[in-house]
Amino acid sequence: MNPMFTYEEGSLLLRLLIAHLATDFFFQPTAWVENKRKYRWKSGLLPLHAILAGALSRLFVWNQDQRPRALTIAVTHYIIDGIKLTYDHLQSQKDHSPYELSRLKLRSFITDQLAHIVVIVGAWLIMINGLDKLNFPQITFDYKILVYLTGYLIVLSPAGFLIQMFTNRWIDNLDFNDSLKDVGKWIGMMERVIILTMLLLGQFAAIGFLVTAKSLLRLIDKPDNLTPLNPSKKFSARKHTEYVLAGTFLSFSIALATGMAIRLLTA
Repeated sequence: MNPMFTYEEGSLLLRLLIAHLATDFFFQPTAWVENKRKYRWKSGLLPLHAILAGALSRLFVWNQDQRPRALTIAVTHYIIDGIKLTYDHLQSQKDHSPYELSRLKLRSFITDQLAHIVVIVGAWLIMINGLDKLNFPQITFDYKILVYLTGYLIVLSPAGFLIQMFTNRWIDNLDFNDSLKDVGKWIGMMERVIILTMLLLGQFAAIGFLVTAKSLLRLIDKPDNLTPLNPSKKFSARKHTEYVLAGTFLSFSIALATGMAIRLLTA
């Protein structure tokens, strides 16, 4: 650990980050997202989502004295999400190309998440300066376990959102009418979990085997022709292969970077 703060203080920050990840990526159904995009500030689910962010932060912190900080996280979560929804709506009304719109959505997503993290870090700094070493006799949290949990949460869902927004710029050039629904998302989640686990176990050869195995299994042997489900669009094996490779290497890179960060933090 960094000598500037203790394991317990680091544990507190990780708990706040886990509460945020759970709120934004695990406890937010697709119907909520669509409702907020449609109604923005008028959506009743926007304040409910913000309340959930504050409630989980309060629950994960566990200390009664930190209720004002949990309230701050809830209020700022509401404001940040509202601004993001308004920005995304305004950009969608403009005459952007699919590539430009994808780039703007990616920037909006990253900015939104950074803003939440800045608020969380700020609340955490206030917490550790106002308390004496953050003693929690009721519950003890192991620092390394929380680091591992944070890493796995990142590669499971936030990484998938990032990859999807990065590759959406090419989606109009491809035909996925004969693809299984959400299978690519689940493949990506599983491969990142496997890579992260192998990296943490020091099994680097297994990672190379996984890369090779996926390259062989995802080879597209369908010739260029008109697809039966969409006769107006010609299937391009080259384009699909390039699309798969771009998403795969980004997925591998995120898993590897997360694993290396965990190894550094727990060394």
